[in-house]
Amino acid sequence: MERFNEFITEKTVEELPLTDLHIYILGLGADEGTFAELMAKVAKKKNVKHDLIDIDEAYITSKDVEKGSVIVRGDDSKEYDMSIHNSIVFVRAGAIKSLTAQALISSLQSIGFFMVNDLQAMLLCDNKMASAIELGRNNIPVPRTSIVNNVESIESAHQNIGGRFPVIIKTLRGTQGIGVSRVDSMESLISVCQSLWKFNADLLIQEYFELKSDIRTLCINGEVIGSAERKKKNNKEFRNNVHLGAETLPYKLSDIEHKLVVQAARTSGAVYCGVDHCKVGDKFYVLEINGSPGIRSHFMGYKDGKPTQKINDEEVLTKVLNRLALEEGRRPLFRQEVGYIESIKLDGLEKNLIRAKFDTGNSSDATMLHVDELEIDGDIAKWKKNGISFESDIIDISKPYRGKQPFDVRPVVEHGIMFNNKRYIIELGLTKKDTASEMLVNRKTMTQFKVSVNPNRKFVVSDYAGKDDAYTKD
Repeated sequence: MERFNEFITEKTVEELPLTDLHIYILGLGADEGTFAELMAKVAKKKNVKHDLIDIDEAYITSKDVEKGSVIVRGDDSKEYDMSIHNSIVFVRAGAIKSLTAQALISSLQSIGFFMVNDLQAMLLCDNKMASAIELGRNNIPVPRTSIVNNVESIESAHQNIGGRFPVIIKTLRGTQGIGVSRVDSMESLISVCQSLWKFNADLLIQEYFELKSDIRTLCINGEVIGSAERKKKNNKEFRNNVHLGAETLPYKLSDIEHKLVVQAARTSGAVYCGVDHCKVGDKFYVLEINGSPGIRSHFMGYKDGKPTQKINDEEVLTKVLNRLALEEGRRPLFRQEVGYIESIKLDGLEKNLIRAKFDTGNSSDATMLHVDELEIDGDIAKWKKNGISFESDIIDISKPYRGKQPFDVRPVVEHGIMFNNKRYIIELGLTKKDTASEMLVNRKTMTQFKVSVNPNRKFVVSDYAGKDDAYTKD
């Protein structure tokens, strides 16, 4: 408790001792120079042990899963005795380029090492098409995007993104603006695609926005720690990457931008990431999420969602280490804390928030939903909620028990919901019986959400819904 109280106060967080930690950076040696060098500088100032492991040549020589330790041998024959109890493992973009490297990362994850970021998040961020699809699934606006895998698909893909020129063509994987081209005609589009396919590149095309700048925001555990505007110096250059000469300025996010960035960061599943977004007219779009963000920028620092002061790249990494120094900061995003009361949106009823109780003692077959009307017609459940009618296939029957006797019989249906900016298909047990809870979330659904419940809090990751705050007997 003492450590948690330290965590929630800015002053003591900045002064926390970090000497018990050991930082490992998994990369491709010199390719990770900027981040590794800067992290080494910050770690040295904090008296934190740190090592860079060239993962392309590294392998596990021994492991003790019960004790949570492994020995990894690098290409220089140096052995790294790693323990889950004090390690923070930073996975850089280069570390996921080979299947053998991915296997090592997966092994470290399975043993229980805290990864920044885990393999799933890194692969999602690395694949521009997959990340665009995932963002779109979670109602986060992105430029219209389409895959192109042969000459015959080019024209239809072009129509899918609006049928206009210019367009952007990208390799599915690439950083620092590499693998990104602007083309102004169908002839050029076909030619560029054919040239890149000779190098076995996987390609997508994307609608083009005329931008003078974009915004890079750094997030850790779904919270903003810094934001910068990237402005291109050369009018002939359409990319705003710092590596291509763009200048950076500290940037204050609007409330709309802040919410958008946080949604994108949480959707990625990354502990630490950079979210790039832009403004086109009066609309905002997320351009991409980087699981291994560059930090050579001048940022506006953030604390508790509010801008504080300008910070440089060294101060950014100091914030990262301070946050991860505590156990509370080293919980992966998928173990995010939620309140015992949260709000959920049902598919088809998006304008209404459903007040849900997260009941860790609920082992029933399905999450319970109280409905206004319910009729069983063979294998079909016809039900109504907040004036909206639904018809769903019955997949099961739930019989929750009190003692040895069932107190209710509920048809179970599958239905889509939105929770914490992500969409799920869950099993709902429908009931008309009087109940104190509008929705009672069972353990199975909480496992789908991958959350831990704080019994002392409400609406940690969602907006207020339902009755007043005195409504606690639900």
